[in-house]
Amino acid sequence: MPSIQTPPGLEMENFKSYKGHQLVGPFKDFTAIIGPNGAGKSNLMDAISFVLGVRTVELRFTRAITSACGIDNRVVNWDEYNGKLRSLGILVKARNFLVFQGDVESVASKNSKELTGLLEHISGSDELKKERRKTLGAEKKLKKAQKEEAEKHLKLQDELKALKREHFLWQLYNIENDIEKASEDVDAEKSNRKDVMEKLEKFEHEVTKRKIEQAKYLKEIAQREKKIAERSSKLGKYQPELLRLKEEIARIKSKMESNRKEVDKRKKEKGKHSKEVEEMQKSIKDLNKKMNELNERRQDSSGKLPMLDSQLQDYFRIKEEAGMKTIKLRDEKERMKSRQKEIDDSSSEYKNETTSLKKQLRTLQEKHRDARNASEKLKTSIAELEDQLSDLMAERYENERDSRLTQAVESLKRLFQGVHGRMTDLCRPNRKKYNLAVTVAMGRFMDAVVVEDENTGKDCIKFMFLNLNHATFDPELEKAVLFAVGNTLVCDDLEEAKSNKWDDKKIEGLVKKKEECEQELENIGSIREMQIKESEISGKISGIEKKIQYAEIEKKSIKDKLPDLEQDKRNITEESRRINLELSKSRAEVDKRNTKIRKLEKIINEIVDGIYKDFSQSVGVANIREYEEKQLKEAQESLLNFRVEYEQNRDVGSRIRKLESSVSSLEADLEKIQKRKSELKELTEKATNEINNWKKEMLECKQKSEEYEKEILDWKKQVSQVTTSITKLSRQILSKETQIGQLISQKQEITEQ
Repeated sequence: MPSIQTPPGLEMENFKSYKGHQLVGPFKDFTAIIGPNGAGKSNLMDAISFVLGVRTVELRFTRAITSACGIDNRVVNWDEYNGKLRSLGILVKARNFLVFQGDVESVASKNSKELTGLLEHISGSDELKKERRKTLGAEKKLKKAQKEEAEKHLKLQDELKALKREHFLWQLYNIENDIEKASEDVDAEKSNRKDVMEKLEKFEHEVTKRKIEQAKYLKEIAQREKKIAERSSKLGKYQPELLRLKEEIARIKSKMESNRKEVDKRKKEKGKHSKEVEEMQKSIKDLNKKMNELNERRQDSSGKLPMLDSQLQDYFRIKEEAGMKTIKLRDEKERMKSRQKEIDDSSSEYKNETTSLKKQLRTLQEKHRDARNASEKLKTSIAELEDQLSDLMAERYENERDSRLTQAVESLKRLFQGVHGRMTDLCRPNRKKYNLAVTVAMGRFMDAVVVEDENTGKDCIKFMFLNLNHATFDPELEKAVLFAVGNTLVCDDLEEAKSNKWDDKKIEGLVKKKEECEQELENIGSIREMQIKESEISGKISGIEKKIQYAEIEKKSIKDKLPDLEQDKRNITEESRRINLELSKSRAEVDKRNTKIRKLEKIINEIVDGIYKDFSQSVGVANIREYEEKQLKEAQESLLNFRVEYEQNRDVGSRIRKLESSVSSLEADLEKIQKRKSELKELTEKATNEINNWKKEMLECKQKSEEYEKEILDWKKQVSQVTTSITKLSRQILSKETQIGQLISQKQEITEQ
């Protein structure tokens, strides 16, 4: 309501007792007019009433003037003027804005009915009395008609109750019959299911029994494989050491054989020298005796000769020593050259053997690579088959889930009005290319069930929860139910089974193909065994390469020694040349002296020839000098030869002792190495025999495991068949129990009604 603006005052001109132009005011929000009698209070109220349009019949005087109404200095008619006052909350007829003189006493003296009338007049509601009376009359007529209709409705309701009572009794009778029949069917199905469950327990017991036996063999196989791997690892460690010992034995035997031959040779030489020494010792005595005689006979005539003999002895002694040293060096050189030749031959053989083994290794590596490639291909094929099986299992699960949803929706449609179906069945895009977009847009509401109204939805939810409440089973059936729910799809008839996308023959084909791939993978052979063979050949190659390395080291050592021996030989030759030069000088000096001696000897010889003329003729020589020189020279040569032979014989004995000591040391080393080789060989043979025995046992265990696997598959097929039967019976029982629950629910609803 718009607010009322208080006027600044009231202007009057010649109005009743107010002569001339009078201004009364200003007025406040609440203004009271007081004063003594005759002061003009009533005239002022009349002036206000006149301005606000109070009817003249209600005034205490008569107006005989022409009135005009104005708003904002604009002349308007009475209706517009009165409407403006109404908008400001001033009701002219109700006079709710003026309290005249005597009104307060009048109100105070009124009774309740008069006060009510006054309030209705002030509020303006008394203007609606006629309309209210008219409305009350219409309501009375309406109520009377409604009363007649209600009485008719009550009569019809009584008739409806009677009819419903009869209908409910008929429904209860039929429901009781249906419940009784369904209960009998449930009992029969449960009895059949119990019999089938006994078969299932028997079959599962057989499967468990076979699995336990198979697990034992699988455990044995794993243990054997572990032991084989351990023994193979040990064999891989034994092979290089065996090859090294074998090479060491061959080297020691070769050296022993060489030393034995050298010992035999030296022993033969020693025996020969011993005989010669005995003969020479006899000759020495005779020669010494003759030399003593000749020396005594020549003391007077040959004073220069001892000196010559002494020089010759020094010459032959030095030459003998040089010969002895060069003989040792020549022997050592020849022995080293012989050993070098043996090493070269062995290196050539080892290299040939290494080439052959490397060729075998390359062949094995190619086979290993081919086997690995074939193994990878087979593993890929097995993985693809497993993926296909997984996809088929997932598809089967989706089909089973979709089948369950379809059956549930069909049940809801059959039992409740207003169930339209699933969203995916009701909303299909016109083109297949929009399938994915529609699926993403609907999201989790793709499988939502569309119903008519909220009550229908609640009834459907109640029914589905009722199904869940009835989907219970005995504890003894838990294994069967879990097994059935896990991977079994049950169809009501053959046609439905044929219409399924799942094809058991396809599964059997994939499983068979997978088994063939696994068998082919097993036939390829263990990659571990190939690796062991490669390790053995690599060990042999490593051993031979070590032999070649040892031979090269020894060959290098010999080559390093040969220059030293050559240098020693050159030193000795140089020393011999120096001695020969000195000897040549000595001989030149001797020749000079001999020339003088010969001159003197010629004179002496002439004298001596005269003295020994008869003796020379008797022994058949020209003169006595020829006889003495010949005998003396032979004696000296024999003596020198004897000394040389003696020294050589003495050196042969020392050499024999060294060689025999070396042979003994080599025999001791050979015995130790052969003992170690025998131990390793025994360990190798033992490990090989154990590996062969374990492989044989593992093969037997695999055969047994495969036999049990076949039996398990056969039993599982029977279990699957029995489980299918159990699932079908359980589904039928569940359907009957659901039907019973629905009938009981309907019965309860009927009873509650």
